[in-house]
Amino acid sequence: MSIPFRELGGSPCEWYDAAGFHARREFLVAWADRDAFALYVLGEAAEFGGSTQVNYPGKAHVFAVKLRYEPADPDQPDVKELTEIDQELNSYADSWAKAIVEYRTVNPRDREDGPENEPGTYLTYRMRYLGAFQPVGPGGWMWSDTYGAVPSTQELAKWIPMTEHLLTWHQVVNPPWQTISELQGTLNDAEFLGCAAGTLLFEGADANKLYRAGLDEGPSPFCWEIAYLFRERAIKSGGSVFGWNHAYRENPAGWVTVTNGSANLHDSADFSPLFESAEE
Repeated sequence: MSIPFRELGGSPCEWYDAAGFHARREFLVAWADRDAFALYVLGEAAEFGGSTQVNYPGKAHVFAVKLRYEPADPDQPDVKELTEIDQELNSYADSWAKAIVEYRTVNPRDREDGPENEPGTYLTYRMRYLGAFQPVGPGGWMWSDTYGAVPSTQELAKWIPMTEHLLTWHQVVNPPWQTISELQGTLNDAEFLGCAAGTLLFEGADANKLYRAGLDEGPSPFCWEIAYLFRERAIKSGGSVFGWNHAYRENPAGWVTVTNGSANLHDSADFSPLFESAEE
């Protein structure tokens, strides 16, 4: 590292909670070097494949996530008159800035059976269960004893479990906007997040713009946080699993894919390109 710095006494401070390991470190850097130090610590997002946040020493999955500055000697600003509040700041040209850096645990990806994360990015995962009763016609059903077919007046309904899978892709510099648009509304063509082919619907994505370090010239460099929502519909029947393209047929009875002769209800696709940055 080419930027001179010194870690202060009493640093670091470390603690653990349910979210993992956290730490805070305090440094002295030259006041004029504070932007460059921030860029080094928090990473460069302005260029494809730019640098990432620095690690906490000895902990591979702990990264710097926040940095705060304050004058090391707040009572000794440069002697000058400030006349424009929106154009001038106190300066400490021959003094130091105290840099307070916060670290936390950031796993590259929460689910090892999920998609691969690109270098400099990470994936978090959450899930939520849902479900609904779906009417199924009485045709094809029989009583388990000797009383024969279920009468046509008998109302039958099957509980169809559904699960929301939320994958959030963090620190994305060049999101694959076109791919997101093309794959929205499609089904997984192979197992994905442990879900059988055809049972996972890609509903869409929420995107949040995040600003990064390097604030000295023009607009701040930025990256994106993209939350992908997948909804699983897994119909378990007779030892098999059926998905979004299946409907219940009374005669002959069973869960069958419906088609119009040339297409199913939903197209299928490979979801892995959702996690590949677009080319510049």
